[in-house]
Amino acid sequence: MYTTEEINAIVSRFAAQHKEWVNRRNQSPIDPITKQRVNVSQYPEYWEGYNFAAKLFDSILPHSRPDVYPEHLLSVRAPNQTEEQAAYIKANYKASTLSVFEDFRSTVSRAFADQNWSIKYNPERSDRFSDETFQTYVNREIEKFGSVEMFSKNLLPTLKLVDANGIIAIEPKGVTVVLNEEGEAVEGNDLIKPMPVYYNCKRIVGQKYGHYYLVISDEYSTVKEGSKNVKSGLCLYFFDESAMYKIEQVGKKDDWTFGQPEIVYQYDLGYVPCIKLMGTPQLIVNELAFSSPFTAAVPLLDQVVLDNSYLQMSKATSAFPFMVAIGDICEFTDKEGNKCNEGYIFDSVNGGNKTCPSCSGSGLKSRFSPSGMLLIKPKTNLSEGDGLSGDYVKFVSPPMDTLTFLREEIEKMTAKARSVLHLPSSDEAANGGEGRTATGSLNKLRALHAFLKPISDQIFTIYEFMLTTIGNMRYGDEFGGVQLVYPTTFDVSTPADYLSMIAEGIDSGVPPAVTYANVYNYIKAINYTDDESTAMYELIMQADELLLMNSADIIARVANGTIEKWQDVLHNSAPQLIMKLMRNHIETDGARTFFDLPMQEQINQLKQAATETIREQLDPIQVAAAQLLNGIN
Repeated sequence: MYTTEEINAIVSRFAAQHKEWVNRRNQSPIDPITKQRVNVSQYPEYWEGYNFAAKLFDSILPHSRPDVYPEHLLSVRAPNQTEEQAAYIKANYKASTLSVFEDFRSTVSRAFADQNWSIKYNPERSDRFSDETFQTYVNREIEKFGSVEMFSKNLLPTLKLVDANGIIAIEPKGVTVVLNEEGEAVEGNDLIKPMPVYYNCKRIVGQKYGHYYLVISDEYSTVKEGSKNVKSGLCLYFFDESAMYKIEQVGKKDDWTFGQPEIVYQYDLGYVPCIKLMGTPQLIVNELAFSSPFTAAVPLLDQVVLDNSYLQMSKATSAFPFMVAIGDICEFTDKEGNKCNEGYIFDSVNGGNKTCPSCSGSGLKSRFSPSGMLLIKPKTNLSEGDGLSGDYVKFVSPPMDTLTFLREEIEKMTAKARSVLHLPSSDEAANGGEGRTATGSLNKLRALHAFLKPISDQIFTIYEFMLTTIGNMRYGDEFGGVQLVYPTTFDVSTPADYLSMIAEGIDSGVPPAVTYANVYNYIKAINYTDDESTAMYELIMQADELLLMNSADIIARVANGTIEKWQDVLHNSAPQLIMKLMRNHIETDGARTFFDLPMQEQINQLKQAATETIREQLDPIQVAAAQLLNGIN
């Protein structure tokens, strides 16, 4: 536990560092090229690694949000780029790399697929919490998201990929204060409501990893600006192992003075209720920092942003070709009698030459009529006319080579970024390369699994930390705990990957059971969001004994009698037969739908439907003859 004096010292250090940095920054000149201050860090170094964390956060943010302009990339003009072109790029900027981040976030989020993990809530150790259980609280009463699970599924992956050095703090809310018999204010008996709150790394202005965190909150205190009291002062929160404190800025705003720490809530957990979002560990001097797994793709995506901005600018200039047309020699004469001579007129007042006001210095006048027609002089008895041949008007456009080059660079860099993140292109396996073979697909899956597993483990570590800390803070020693099983598998293969493995398996003559597993995974991949389709194809795979045979083999075996006709019908018409069974199913208490029946019953009904289809197709005399033969045999 930190004393008041120690907390004051930490806050004073933050204030002194900020004031010193602001003074140095104001006195430092601006580099005309980079537009950055010279000989001063971009941010104050509040803790070892602060600048590393803040710059990393700034570099990823434009690729993850459409409303963030990459000032650090596009503020420096390219050679030969005009101010007008730079302004055009900024006004028409589009987040062209957002799709890569969203694909990566979605891939990471598949760790939360229901079949990959599980959770068990142990009951509280006291019956007095039977109406306010931990399970009910974390699943229904979390602000904004409703539950800790939804917070973890919907927000946590994005925060982790963007800001590996940010923290999730569990803040006590709903702390009630009552007066005791002596009239003193004491904490009430109502259960507090701990909530997960995110602070980005730039708001963490003091830290000792695992011991304390000093953060800038969203609240403001009242300070003096000139002669007025305004609510614009900083409000800091301090978390250590024992309590959460609030420290407000007081006095004049520019003096950076702070009041005494006030306890918000004393939780006495024995650990700080804050956890880093984590990533790849980095040691900056003596402080632990983290690098986001998305960091490796940032340089490539930065180049995509630059090339895309140049492409937009080039398209704009190429979309408006220049018109080249015939003109007449300018014959303008001013009131002093001076004639235009190749765009210039003698200035009889000031001496020298001045630009002709009629032709604006071109020496030519337009031959276009008010309606936009180019007027050509006809041949007469006194004049040969223009006597022109060929094109009178031409439109000149820049060559398209630059645009083609930029498009190729954008596609190449985007593909590299996806490759670094182990993201396959859509149905990449069908396009050739290593992914075309089963071995190549397996290698890709292994690499992707090795890449995702640490990310998934860290996400679930944060999830478990939030649950445990909320439980300890709310229920204390009466908290029963949770059992969280982390994901060990990830369903991330594309349908094309499974098709390649199926094809290679059949060609290589692998055992049917192995190919069967790949067929099952393929069907799940294309129907994973449709429960009814999944149930239908699972039934087909259980009932169709010819599933892995090709059509030629089936025809030959039907002909020689080794395969019965109903098996062929089931193989070729299973979906239609199942839909008929679904329509004819009579609802019961144990089976509301056809797929609620036991699997063996579903298989028996499907085989019976296929057999009845054969009977309907046969002539009645043939049926009687077949029955007679069966009776004789």
